[in-house]
Amino acid sequence: MSGQKRKSIILCCIAFICISFVQSNAQTDTTAKYSVPNGISSNQGSSEYFSNKPQLIAKLGGEIRETSGLISINGQLWTINDGGNPPNLFQIDTTTGKILRKITVLNATNTDWESITQDDSSIYIGDFGNNYGNRKDLHILKIAKSDLSNRDSDTIQAGYIYFSYPDQIDFNRTPNATNFDCEAFFCLNDTLHLFSKDWLDLKTRHYLIPSRPGSYEALFVEQFTTDGLITDASINEQGNIVLLGYKNNGGKFWDCFCWLLTGYSDSHFFNGKTVRIELGSAWHLGQSEGIVLNGDNTAWLTSESIRAGCLQRPAKLFRINLSKYFRNE
Repeated sequence: MSGQKRKSIILCCIAFICISFVQSNAQTDTTAKYSVPNGISSNQGSSEYFSNKPQLIAKLGGEIRETSGLISINGQLWTINDGGNPPNLFQIDTTTGKILRKITVLNATNTDWESITQDDSSIYIGDFGNNYGNRKDLHILKIAKSDLSNRDSDTIQAGYIYFSYPDQIDFNRTPNATNFDCEAFFCLNDTLHLFSKDWLDLKTRHYLIPSRPGSYEALFVEQFTTDGLITDASINEQGNIVLLGYKNNGGKFWDCFCWLLTGYSDSHFFNGKTVRIELGSAWHLGQSEGIVLNGDNTAWLTSESIRAGCLQRPAKLFRINLSKYFRNE
């Protein structure tokens, strides 16, 4: 073994030990409150802040290293991969994380799939990832649940919902420096609710789009200072909402979090009670990308594989109980 290679291995081991030590000490108390971060604006003056570490269920691998969204249909978990991968949906086992089924969308390309959601009859896949801020082909795929449940076929067709942002006028290519990226949405009352991933100001903006195939200009509703980047969203039967995300705390240290939204009026989700839950370091969790909130206010969470130098952390499936934070709603 060469001296340079031996040095690289030693440095990786030291980095791993240091990061592991930080994580083991930072995540001991899973229910503790923490101080309000600097820079939170007045629209969160009544927010509460806690920490809660999700429970690891299984490691994900193989074809779903870049899981980017999650839904639960009759207790069955389905996920998708991030952009650049084949246009596939995967059913995964809730105890082992193993792939149970793989379905291919024949008339689609995975440009940048970032979220998946559903209503009673359809599922929707958001091909609206826009890290460079220059896409003019933003769209959402609509797929009939009856087609997905047909076990005689592993292929399906999708309808298309095209949209644009009413407030975007600059389409210059700016990597990770745009407020017109999006990785989160859900369906409510025949309307798709999108939540932007604002790289520039760490806010999210809430837009509305009809759930019918067609071409639309999205309707801007409101914005919220998230102090991080929003990567997924979910709403349950009680109308409780969770927004998932992560934040760069300097260098290569990223923390994962979620916002819980309750007690809002109409479709103004940010005017009610807001609770922020710190989930832990991305080195422990992976890059938090998919979440689904169940009717009992527990949630499934998936994370994308990440790499730090020569160290690789796998994609993972977690479960977390959020019921006590919704208890008074």
